[in-house]
Amino acid sequence: MSSDKKDEFLAAVKDRGFSKEEIQAIEEIRTIRHFAKGEVLVSEGQVSSMSYHVVKGCVRQYHIRDGEEVTTYFYTEDDAIPSSTQGKSATAPSDSFLECLEDCEIIATSPEQERAMYRRFPRFQEMCRVETERQLEEQKKMFTHFFHATPQERYLHLVESRADLLDRVPQYQLASYIGIKPESLSRIRRRLAKS
Repeated sequence: MSSDKKDEFLAAVKDRGFSKEEIQAIEEIRTIRHFAKGEVLVSEGQVSSMSYHVVKGCVRQYHIRDGEEVTTYFYTEDDAIPSSTQGKSATAPSDSFLECLEDCEIIATSPEQERAMYRRFPRFQEMCRVETERQLEEQKKMFTHFFHATPQERYLHLVESRADLLDRVPQYQLASYIGIKPESLSRIRRRLAKS
């Protein structure tokens, strides 16, 4: 990890009110790894209990349905990717892929490291629980909107809520994410450009 990215990460940690002892503990247990664009963190069917935190880059979650990739989520800077997104439990095979869409800097944490951290600093467990609940609530809102919105409304919602993805993610993956074919997304974008 570059010193600039390390400094950014430590600044973000300090901004959350961690003590010097807590920051030191985070530094001790975290394993920061570089993943190249196109690398797969987890494959469908693989058993992986690791949790990930995106420091830099974009990770796509998808599964294969009827031979086609179906994108379900994009994780970007400062997003946690809990092990529960990969399977129903830490020992269950993953039901999806996690693929790096860009060169990524990712913190990988094992369940043993997390448990040790929770024992040492009990408030970490509460913070992780709150973050997981926030992400679940965000995904619930997204899915509710998805089922009630037209394709154009889904695209406009994406533009409003995740504009950062528009320049980072291929159009066919964005189309999959909002549940339409790439050609339908092209038509929507042309129609909106004219109006």
